[in-house]
Amino acid sequence: METDQQSRARLQELFARNLDYLTEGRIREWVELFHPDGVLEFPYPPPGVRSRFVGHHELYEHMQDFPKQFDVRFSDLTFHETTDPDLVIAEFVGNGRGVVTKRPFHQVYISVVRYRDDRIVHFRDFWNPLVTIRTAATVGHVWRGLVDLVRTRRSAKP
Repeated sequence: METDQQSRARLQELFARNLDYLTEGRIREWVELFHPDGVLEFPYPPPGVRSRFVGHHELYEHMQDFPKQFDVRFSDLTFHETTDPDLVIAEFVGNGRGVVTKRPFHQVYISVVRYRDDRIVHFRDFWNPLVTIRTAATVGHVWRGLVDLVRTRRSAKP
């Protein structure tokens, strides 16, 4: 029988693999780390970006262009022990550049990730959206964001 400490170590390894897949642009494999109904949540999304994505299809649709936007390497991965062996809390740093803009990228993350049966069921990712906007935003991105914002506000009116 596996101990809580062994379970924590296994899930921490799965979390590290999630960062490897993102670095390598392996988005389909990254999505497979999630339970089919898994949730990715951004408590502080940039304007025009949803804060919650549920299920493999939504996860892939949201993340598929990550490798086209960012060339990033993750480092300084630190795990914080919890009393729940199915919960991983991690701090790490992302460094790189915007693929199109060539602007530098430096982001500090805190992720709170719940697993069930070795798959992610809830991934809450805390990061600074301003860093992402500064790094990757082009005039086209800004324009699409404004159009989406206007559409959202129009559809929300009674």
